[in-house]
Formats: sequence, C-alpha cells, structure tokens
Amino acid sequence: MAQRTALVTGGSTGIGGAITDRLLADGMNVYVVQRTEDEVVAAEHQLRLASRLARLRIGAHDLSDAKQCARAVEACVAEFGALDVLVNNAGVTGPAAVDALGKFTDERIDQVIDVNLKAPLRLVREALPQLTGRGGVVVNIGSIAGRQAQADAAAYVASKAGLDGLTRALAYDLARLGVRVVCVAPGDVETETSRAAEYLADRAVAWGKVTPLRRPIVPTDVAATVAWVVSGEAGAVTGSTIYVDGGLTAY
Repeated sequence: MAQRTALVTGGSTGIGGAITDRLLADGMNVYVVQRTEDEVVAAEHQLRLASRLARLRIGAHDLSDAKQCARAVEACVAEFGALDVLVNNAGVTGPAAVDALGKFTDERIDQVIDVNLKAPLRLVREALPQLTGRGGVVVNIGSIAGRQAQADAAAYVASKAGLDGLTRALAYDLARLGVRVVCVAPGDVETETSRAAEYLADRAVAWGKVTPLRRPIVPTDVAATVAWVVSGEAGAVTGSTIYVDGGLTAY
C-alpha cells in the first residue's frame, strides 16, 4: 500500500501536535500548517524528530486568506506528491474568542469565523481533487461548544456549530466520490495553552471532575480518535460527530 499523506492545520502543539505525532507514528507523511514563519520555527523545534524528518514538513499559511488555503494544499502536494487526509484543526479559541458581546468588534468576529469555519470549507474545496478516488478522509476538529452554548463565546459557538453542519453537508455531497468527512469534537482539553490561561486550566480540571468518566481529556485522547477515523477500520463512518468529552454531552 502506498504511503499516505496528511495535511494538519495548527499541528504543532496541543491537540494538533498530538495528532501530528500520532499520524507520523502510524507511518504517514504529514504537512503541518502554521500561521506565521515564527510559528513554523517554533513548530520545528517542537516536532522535528530525526527518525521522522523525511516524513514531516511545516509551512506558513494564514488560513484567514483564501489564497493561502489553496497554497497550503499546493505545498503539501508539491512536497509529498499526494494528499489523502485533511485534518482541519487550526482555530481561534481561548481569550481571542471569548468576551462580552458588546466588546466583540467586527474584526474579531471575522477572525473567528474566517479561521474556524470558512478555512475548513476552503481547504476541502482545494483538496478535493487529491482526496477523490483514493479513499480520502476529512476530519474537522470541532468542540462540544457546537452542541452546548458557552458564556461570552457567541462567535466561537456559532463557528463550531457551523463546522458540525458543514461536516454533515460535505459527507453527503462527497460520499459519491469516496471521500469521508467526520467531525471529532473534544470537551475541554488539558493542553499547554489551557494551562497557561488560568481560567481554561481551572475549567478543564473542573470538567474532568463532573464528566461521567471523572478524568480530564488530554490531547492524545483526541489524536487516538482521529487516527481511528482516518484508518480503514472506520471505513463506514461519515457525517458523524464523535464527542471526546468523557461523556459530558451524554446528559
């Protein structure tokens, strides 16, 4: 079987970093998209392992720009010659996406929607010729916020609810092309970013105590789910949203 290639947006730290590491461990080529050149340099320090160097590339593409979405796909294909898996993980979250509605400027609203919702749609559009005819898979990293409202996060909640709907619509449209589309929606995940933001860290710990499983969600939980979704074992799964939340959305 030919080696498979994945494009992972925001794939250097946290959930994205865990996904990148897992897909590399599973033998895939991975093209990681970061927003700026500075983020690329940081990602190189974070991700580059000698044994996997040949299967990892990192590029700077601002996904709020439609042309950069196209260039990200082009760069991935130029590096590896193909694209089999698209993981839409990059997103505006945390303090940038949470504030009282009256303080949310048009610029901030656009930033959240452009990156969290429009970029995944654009990336699928650009990647579709590559994904078609080779069992392509799209994984959208959503959030339980797409199902449960969160305070002072109207734009973020709307973007994740939209991503949930986009997953179903694309799954319906692309099934005839042999392309599967799945949304993986975590609850609050303990990451380096959340630990740096006190309110996020406190919330992640608190949610770990109230979920039925009574434990926090960590990035490798999400990565393991993504690895299964893109595998042949999930060949009949499309249009679904899989919640990785310790059972929080079960009640």
